[in-house]
Amino acid sequence: MRYFLTAASDITIGEALSNMVVGLGVVFLALLFLCGIISLFKGISKLDKSSAKAAPAKAPVKAAPAAAPVKAAPEKAAGVDGAVVAVILAAVAEKCGPNARVTSIQKAN
Repeated sequence: MRYFLTAASDITIGEALSNMVVGLGVVFLALLFLCGIISLFKGISKLDKSSAKAAPAKAPVKAAPAAAPVKAAPEKAAGVDGAVVAVILAAVAEKCGPNARVTSIQKAN
């Protein structure tokens, strides 16, 4: 601790404040520079959209047909709760795709 105090005693308050102001100035200039770069990207995307409009229109691409919803497996009276079935079917649809079929769900003993 003694070494820190002797080293810090050589710096005046004015020097410390000027170092702080220079540091803050550099940070804000860097932020302004990044803002300028981001605004340039916005301008580039606008130019790209305008050039796409100027190009002749091609035949529209047909969208893929909507996937059929996953059908719920029939529940048994003493079987699995409806909320649990919904969660299982949602997980299967997410992992295997919307065309997956669940034929039965049984509660493990």
